[in-house]
Amino acid sequence: MATIANRSRFCVKNVDEATRYFSYDQLEAVEAYMQELRAQNKYKPKVKQLDETWLFRVRTKGQKDQTATFPSSSRPQSS
Repeated sequence: MATIANRSRFCVKNVDEATRYFSYDQLEAVEAYMQELRAQNKYKPKVKQLDETWLFRVRTKGQKDQTATFPSSSRPQSS
């Protein structure tokens, strides 16, 4: 079985000086920062996961897992 997962950073943005980036596995920190921004001056922050890095994993019963990480620029372009 093969899986593809987005391993890109999260970007929390409201105004330029409040923009902050978080690792893909720091969802709790993203939520905490968004709550902090909402509490200050009623900001309405937006969060989005960037398209920078993808993890490709192949699992086969009885075999060792195979994984590879690729930057998004290496994905094939559709014509």
